[in-house]
Amino acid sequence: MFNFARIVLGAIGRRIIGNSLLKTLDRIERETANLSNGAPHHKLKILYGPSFCIYDPCFAYDRLFSDALRLRGAAIIPIYCDGIQSVECNYFGGSWLAGSFQEACRDCVKRSKTLWKANSRTAIPLSKYVGPQDRRLVAAVVDLLAPGTWSTYEENRLPLGQWAKDILVNNYMVANPLLISGHEELGKVHLKNLLLLKVAYERLIEDVKPNRVVANDSYYGMWALLGNLAQRSNIPFYSYWPIGGGRVAMAMNSPSMNLDFRSSWPNFASKPISAEMSSRVDEWLGPSSCTRIALIETHRPGAHQHSSFNTSALDPSKPTALLAANVVWDLAALNKQVVFEDMMTWISATIEWFRTHQQYQLIIKPHPVEVNPKIPVTRERVHVALENSGCVIPANVFLLEPEDSITVYELSRHVKVVLVHTTTVGFEMAAIGLPVITTGRAPYRGFGFTFDAGSQSEYFTLIDDALSDRLLYDRATFSALAKKFTALYHFHYFMDLGIVHVGDGTTIKIRTAKDLLPGHNKMLDYILDSIINGEPIISDDRIPPAS
Repeated sequence: MFNFARIVLGAIGRRIIGNSLLKTLDRIERETANLSNGAPHHKLKILYGPSFCIYDPCFAYDRLFSDALRLRGAAIIPIYCDGIQSVECNYFGGSWLAGSFQEACRDCVKRSKTLWKANSRTAIPLSKYVGPQDRRLVAAVVDLLAPGTWSTYEENRLPLGQWAKDILVNNYMVANPLLISGHEELGKVHLKNLLLLKVAYERLIEDVKPNRVVANDSYYGMWALLGNLAQRSNIPFYSYWPIGGGRVAMAMNSPSMNLDFRSSWPNFASKPISAEMSSRVDEWLGPSSCTRIALIETHRPGAHQHSSFNTSALDPSKPTALLAANVVWDLAALNKQVVFEDMMTWISATIEWFRTHQQYQLIIKPHPVEVNPKIPVTRERVHVALENSGCVIPANVFLLEPEDSITVYELSRHVKVVLVHTTTVGFEMAAIGLPVITTGRAPYRGFGFTFDAGSQSEYFTLIDDALSDRLLYDRATFSALAKKFTALYHFHYFMDLGIVHVGDGTTIKIRTAKDLLPGHNKMLDYILDSIINGEPIISDDRIPPAS
């Protein structure tokens, strides 16, 4: 699953939200104020974490979620970063920053104030809880670190150094921080920023004493930190992310985009899915599916994918494997290693194995988002990494371009096995009946429809067995389980709320604030009732309704 957090960062982050969208949200906000005057108040205080409001969909959802919670009697206490971070941050930096950080930071603060301007309680700036002495102490701690140790720094078992590294590589669109000029100092910058946020969050939580915390997806530093501190105070923490269309992912006490189905899968997998759901799954899995709504579609070629791999170059006498790569810097791939040190090491090692096994052939398909006009070009692309490592591609290995228009579905007709790190291609190809071998912590690893290597020797043995027809598996059972996972993944976990549409633009789908009241939207009710009651969004005995 590709994280679309930065797709329109440059375009949106440097202006206040569009007038039409803002007018609609302001009108609904005024209606909410009138309706909530008579709403029962249960003294539930919900701390609303720093919004990713430079992104229109997050701006819209944060307004509407907070309005809907107020209509249910909750007090919303919003907070925002008002420039306590410096040089770079989770919002702006590296390949995603056009112009100066100072200008972008000022615009981001304006946007936060615009988001919360009409809330019944004034938004709290984080600078309220951080002073000059705190900055001096944080700087002293980080400046005394030995060279190269910033990325492993921990404090009270919080992996602040790891979070700083994840922000840095995401900003510069690489997985290896050594590829970034000035990475040592930049890494320390992000570590200092996180330590300052830690000071602010700890004091804020102690001061406000919220009953719940709601925030942006919490994989990355400033939201991961807030989530961890909330949980340590026994405060249920909810993170969310809009994936496109009307669908939203939300999780309790976990990043929503971690896609953690471990508790829910056994119960869900044990039950049959309806004929209607089976039909919906088949449509979703179709190579030209129109039900997959995302800001960047990866299951069918985009207009920028102009080149095409000619499958006639394949030797039909040689059994073939397909390796489907992730975007190396994306959260779907970061820190998901199981068998290999990282994704590029996995690809290099696989090439070397095929070099010594000329009776087989390999197709490597880079993720199409490596080069896409909607975002900056990935710096650490598969082609670039292999070239920089001195890897010479053997004749039985075919390395495609990210701009190739051929899809995994077209390639699937020519292969006997699919090799994946964590990509959704894994469960898609398992659903159509191909054996799939995982090497990373995919969200479906261990769910009964893939072969999950635990070591490099096991991985290569599995490839050899698959290509030589020694791999025994029940194709029908694997396919049925993979289709069930598709149902859980797309139609239950990614919930269609129908209140905001995310596509080429952001559109509000509801007419009035009354549409946010209880009983008007079962999916919205499910999410908000979960938050109010402090219940998980998804667990062994709670699964969101199909939508």
